[in-house]
Amino acid sequence: MVALIPETHQDLLDRPIYVVATTVMPDGQPQSTVVWWDYEGDFIRFNTADGRQKPKNIRQNPKITLLALDPNNPFHWLEIRGVVEEMTTEGGVEHIEALSRKYTGRAYYSDFNTRSSPDTETRLVVKVRPIKVTAL
Repeated sequence: MVALIPETHQDLLDRPIYVVATTVMPDGQPQSTVVWWDYEGDFIRFNTADGRQKPKNIRQNPKITLLALDPNNPFHWLEIRGVVEEMTTEGGVEHIEALSRKYTGRAYYSDFNTRSSPDTETRLVVKVRPIKVTAL
């Protein structure tokens, strides 16, 4: 379990709940996208492809907010404000494959995603250290 996450909201980390990740654009505007997530130790993790807006924003400003909303109960949600402490290609393909199995039950590159392959994109594991957590 990730530090600061109440036990009452651990299910949002364990279940395949879609999460909104909000980063800060170079001009200061927020930029939000839906991501798949999991956790490892005290870090929240999500995966993205290098070259997209999220990693560009994170390299300029590592502050991030993640919002998970239970689709079965809109009054059960979790906001995590944090800082990206690491963005690495190490294990990126394996991580997206594990997330795809969690969320879709299918392989990412050979089944779910038919637009790209590990040869055409570089996957990044993004590790977020929670700083402030709000849970309802």
